[in-house]
Amino acid sequence: MNILAIMAGSMEGDRESGQIGEAVRARGGALLWFYRLKGDELPLSTEGYDALIVFGGEVSVHDPELKPYFDKLAGLIHRFHEADKPILGSCLGCQSIAYAFGAKVRPQGVLEYGFTPLSLTDAGREDPLLKDMPAQPVLFEMHSDTFELPEEATLLMSGDQVTHQAFRIGEKIYGFQCHFEVTPEIVDTWTRRELIDNPAKDQHEIARLVEKVTVDFEQHQQAQTEFALSVMNAWLDRV
Repeated sequence: MNILAIMAGSMEGDRESGQIGEAVRARGGALLWFYRLKGDELPLSTEGYDALIVFGGEVSVHDPELKPYFDKLAGLIHRFHEADKPILGSCLGCQSIAYAFGAKVRPQGVLEYGFTPLSLTDAGREDPLLKDMPAQPVLFEMHSDTFELPEEATLLMSGDQVTHQAFRIGEKIYGFQCHFEVTPEIVDTWTRRELIDNPAKDQHEIARLVEKVTVDFEQHQQAQTEFALSVMNAWLDRV
């Protein structure tokens, strides 16, 4: 099982893929990485790949300078869709899928960071990936952008602060705004890279959020890991 893995930001591949990478490797699969920052050109064909995962990152789909890249990525997403190959998007990847299907991606006006109570919609409670999950999972979030729901999409999860949290298009395309894949070590890496000492962020607020998420990991990590592995294995069954 060869899965094309797209990284538009600065995440370091397998080391930061968390439970997503663990689930793929446990099934004998491999993530074949393409990094924007290393100058990797996106493939023009789906040949040789069984599925597509678009990972998260600190960049924005609505950044005018990155529009050519995300337009090319949108084309790649459509080629996988036309080939009836599964697609999964995490955070920025979720937004990238929404953009590919004509939805607007925009700043949400607030940083959503930390473990966040979410709710399965009626469709989510019947979805093949989510039907055995808690009706109100608490999952890690780290994003400042949100997206409109594509016309073809079915909303699967919602939140109080950010409405659109997960969706499905057809039977094989899934987008999750959350980062259900993370470990404490991954979150620490991302926080140091993107938030701490960032002059654009309120450092007192960041310190408060970091302290809270450290405590919340002890309470929520086991359930989140179970959620991640269950969802990933159900998605991989479609590959």
